[in-house]
Amino acid sequence: MILVFGSTGKVGRELVPALLDRGASVRAVTRDPSLARVDPRAEVVAGDLEVPESLPSLFDGVDRVFLLVSGRGGDGLAQERSALAAAAHAGVAHVVKLSTTGVHFGQQDGISLLHAEAEQAVRAAGPAWTILRPTTFMDNRYAWQKSVIAENTVYITAGEADSAMVHVRDIAEVAALVLTTDGHEGRTYPLTGGEAVSSRRQVEILAEALGRPLKYVEEPEAATRERMLGFGWPASSVDGMFALKRESAEYEKVVFDTVERLLGRAPLTFADWAREKAPFFTA
Repeated sequence: MILVFGSTGKVGRELVPALLDRGASVRAVTRDPSLARVDPRAEVVAGDLEVPESLPSLFDGVDRVFLLVSGRGGDGLAQERSALAAAAHAGVAHVVKLSTTGVHFGQQDGISLLHAEAEQAVRAAGPAWTILRPTTFMDNRYAWQKSVIAENTVYITAGEADSAMVHVRDIAEVAALVLTTDGHEGRTYPLTGGEAVSSRRQVEILAEALGRPLKYVEEPEAATRERMLGFGWPASSVDGMFALKRESAEYEKVVFDTVERLLGRAPLTFADWAREKAPFFTA
């Protein structure tokens, strides 16, 4: 049995069916199963990492765990440690943690530092481990949705670096492989797309997928910050994201061959993502 935390998030939504398609038994953890949209082939259970005493029952019969913690509503590092303690107590054989390439490059922003500390907790917990370090998600471009629908315009923070963004399905398929095959214990895998693409070119690619022109507008960081706050983002999250972007600017264009090497195919492209997501950018 494979226990999946973060089953309703960007990666988890792709991971659960990928595991099931490989013949694995999956227990998907979510705060509210009645609201969760999870592949019906999976066992869906209620779980809250903020309540450590509720965790042991989640691990009954579990031998492998995918650990993805958002930290929403609490201390993400404490949540990961609670999950790891429960996994070790239950005799779990293998934990796969989702981290970030920021750790690979030694970045000092708050998000990368928290993941670095969580990686150390994973290594020290007891079970065998594998760490996945993806770069920026293509799904982050959902942030363009409102302005594309309302104005056919994309607002980009001035100076944004070219990025070898990764498709979440590639992350999920690598995770599914690692969780269902041997030989990945003690390994750390950085995950990127196959090429670095500028934000201007990303806008052009999305326009091509939509079949209509989009206007590209650069704006100062302060304007982007106000826009995100207007969307309801907490100030701490916005500031943390900008700190991460500043730290990672020189590394965003770095391409790793991990996806192709492990999956035996080229990584999905931003054009693939744009074609798939085009309906979300149409009123």
